[in-house]
Amino acid sequence: MCPDVRYNYECCSFFTFLDSLVDNADDVKELRLTGVFKNLLRNDEELARLINDLGDDLPTKMPCSINYTNAVAYSKKYIGMKQEIEKHYKNKWKTWLAQAYNTHFDTPWSMIAFLAASLAFLTAIQTYFTIFPKE
Repeated sequence: MCPDVRYNYECCSFFTFLDSLVDNADDVKELRLTGVFKNLLRNDEELARLINDLGDDLPTKMPCSINYTNAVAYSKKYIGMKQEIEKHYKNKWKTWLAQAYNTHFDTPWSMIAFLAASLAFLTAIQTYFTIFPKE
């Protein structure tokens, strides 16, 4: 690359972003299950290794004397987005709710059963307080 020519490094920035998301086969599995990746290699480990190898010697990963440039890896938007992803990932309440929803309410019938059970519980409480009013 010529040092006197300015590039925005769009493609390199994209691979740098992918490299920052993928560290191992578990990351590839998560992205594959959500539909981000379609893995045509033998396994998730190969794709993780490929992405990590591609990201090693990119110009956007080289040290930069300027804090923010047009290259995605050093832009304010990229850094902000990465911080938001980390903040969202570290929020245990959202993680717990998402896991509970995906585990226990994966079909419409389970949601209907939960609502019916909640309604029956509230009705039982109302009946109890009707029979035994508080004085």
